[in-house]
Amino acid sequence: MPIAFFILRLFMFFLLAAFGSPLFYAFAVIIESQLSNRTFKHQTTMIFYISLMNAVFVPLVMFLGWPSVPSTAAIVCYVLLAFLDIVYLYPYYTAMKVIDTSIVAALFSLGQITIPVMTYLWLDERLSLTQYIGFAIIIMSSIALSIKGTKIPKLNRAFYYMVGASLLRAFYVVLEKYVLIEDGNWINMVIYPNLISGFMPFVFLLVGNWRKDIVRNFPPYLHRFKIFAVNEFLCFLGLACGVYGLSGLSPVVSTSIGATQPIFMLGLSYFILKHFGLPLKEKLTARIIMKKLYCFVLIILGVVLVVQ
Repeated sequence: MPIAFFILRLFMFFLLAAFGSPLFYAFAVIIESQLSNRTFKHQTTMIFYISLMNAVFVPLVMFLGWPSVPSTAAIVCYVLLAFLDIVYLYPYYTAMKVIDTSIVAALFSLGQITIPVMTYLWLDERLSLTQYIGFAIIIMSSIALSIKGTKIPKLNRAFYYMVGASLLRAFYVVLEKYVLIEDGNWINMVIYPNLISGFMPFVFLLVGNWRKDIVRNFPPYLHRFKIFAVNEFLCFLGLACGVYGLSGLSPVVSTSIGATQPIFMLGLSYFILKHFGLPLKEKLTARIIMKKLYCFVLIILGVVLVVQ
């Protein structure tokens, strides 16, 4: 009995950490929307300056544990994870310039549809019928959030950007879980890929047009440095919670919980709009709020079915 109680408590810790990840990332997405739409015109410039801060907060995780020396195979995986972490940002920030942030967050869950297949083939993980139903509810609700109007459903171009970004991110999550199983140290997963991805964008300086835009936007970056720092600290908290949660949960459960991010987005957007009056892309009319709430209820139902 004590062993069962201990396992249950440990599982609850993993669940709480997994829910902390979409909460912190929701804060970060709102800030990134402001930075992307009001500071930088080119996505590569945004990626460069966001990534500069990647490695700054990573050492904080060492208050919770120390990294170990990874194997050669793990190092290769960490480099690939860092590369994926940079590449997926281009379509992600492109979509963010087109539609409101809560829909970007919802569409990000589209890549989940491939996770059961990848985990089955790669990690030999099988789902129950109930989990598949929950998964389908999450996907359909996320797609519904990206449909404009009430007439014939028409997917906007941000849908296709986010399909690419979410597929890359889905592969990232499954690879991340594979390395966590093989390496066995979640601290390594927080530290090594993010240290590498913090330096990768310096390759952008080799491209003439990208370099000119990065240099030209250095003064605005310094002017908003505090905002960038807050954004990356929130991303670090979301990352640490997500990795710790994934270390004890399956990729399907972890990413299903991540689908609750749009719910946090709606609440935070309303709070910021009401109390600070910041010009967000969120169009919070009563009709749109009701549509989003309906979809969010379905997403929560899907998450409950998957998690159980």
